[in-house]
Amino acid sequence: MMQRQVFLAGLGVVLLASACQAEDEAPVLRDELMPLAFLAGSCWTGVFQGSEAFDVHCYEPVYGGQYLRDVHAVPQGSEVYRGETLYHWDADEAVITYRYYNSIGGVSDGTMTPDGDRMIFPDETHRGQDGAERVFSTVMAITGPDGYSVVTTEGGVTIMQVDFQRISRQEADELIPDGLY
Repeated sequence: MMQRQVFLAGLGVVLLASACQAEDEAPVLRDELMPLAFLAGSCWTGVFQGSEAFDVHCYEPVYGGQYLRDVHAVPQGSEVYRGETLYHWDADEAVITYRYYNSIGGVSDGTMTPDGDRMIFPDETHRGQDGAERVFSTVMAITGPDGYSVVTTEGGVTIMQVDFQRISRQEADELIPDGLY
């Protein structure tokens, strides 16, 4: 009986230490991706302005922080539009670049430049499954410790605006049929 109590007490200490370490550790990103650190390790949701539709994103460092992965989903009735972005540092161009894939066959490429509490995405080129191209510009602005806003324009006209709030991973999965991933 005494051995079991010692084992359980020891297990409790190990579990508590692991939980405290996990809470204290910030997600690690390579230095050049640190402007995106605010997003890393968190999930977010926001409602599209003028709509009831909402978007859910979860960001996580991958491959030891060499990249930042953004998985997102927008429920649309019985269907779910999904996308995934991988941000990385382009040393040749000295800029953060990204590639976005979506569930309807589209692919986007672009760059991001930090500007204080804002992230400027000036040149996203989206290629639809049919080969048609569109060019978007986006400004992401940190609005507080648990929020950010996104405004996307095409040809100078606002086509999307969303204010995001931080949520738990569990909440993100519960908002999307069959989960976010």
